Amino acid sequence: MQSSIIHKLLALLTAVSQAQKPLTFSEIVEKTKLNKSTIHRLLAIGVEEGMLRFEPQKKVYLLGVRLFDLVRSAYSGLDIQELALDEMIRLQGLFDSHVTLGVPAGLEVVYLRVLEPSRSMGGVQRSGMREPVHCSASGKALLAFLPPLILDAKLNDYDFERFTERTITKRADFEAELQQVRDKGFGCNDREEYDHFLGISAPIFDYLGEPIAVLNLWSTHPRHKIKDLIDWSVELKASANRVTDLIGGISPKNPQPS
Repeated sequence: MQSSIIHKLLALLTAVSQAQKPLTFSEIVEKTKLNKSTIHRLLAIGVEEGMLRFEPQKKVYLLGVRLFDLVRSAYSGLDIQELALDEMIRLQGLFDSHVTLGVPAGLEVVYLRVLEPSRSMGGVQRSGMREPVHCSASGKALLAFLPPLILDAKLNDYDFERFTERTITKRADFEAELQQVRDKGFGCNDREEYDHFLGISAPIFDYLGEPIAVLNLWSTHPRHKIKDLIDWSVELKASANRVTDLIGGISPKNPQPS
């Protein structure tokens, strides 16, 4: 069956979006394997509809603003609390532990939703609660995957306040910790803000591959040790990845070095 114009236009848009640099007409022909007359027609449609943009000085094509407007509109209608709820319930059923959903708020993490275990461990984390990024698993997971320049700006003159003897108080040590988060795919908090609370967090990524939220599992010491929670990390990361997929996000394959 002959491909429809919609299929061909999608193939062209995909080629432009996946390219490492803006493409010339000849490069688009080579990547899509479509004939030149078809490419001319599709490019004209794409530019007219705002899906593509032509840069006359360099004679290259880029994605148009309408595509980004569509993505932004789709994201503005998402309720991440609703989309993450099934995975939060799944994790609670697996580990009978506190499960929280957090989002960045400046240099803090704010928790939107909290599921409690059957055995109460004390309501330290509750909806609306905030935590500093440097002493929380959630803060580490949110910062570790940011672009280097944004991370540097956030850490510039940051106050690494000490809460317990385990709190990281030096930037170099914190950056080393963030590298471990990148390597493992999740952050840890081993009694760094409170003497008896510990947790792990995995990031949820948006369509740019940047973290916009975290799923967090936490418990108390000595009921659990950090090794116990690390053993839960495979399921935690799987849940975070599924929420990332639900919102059309992209998990970074090659995390940025610190």
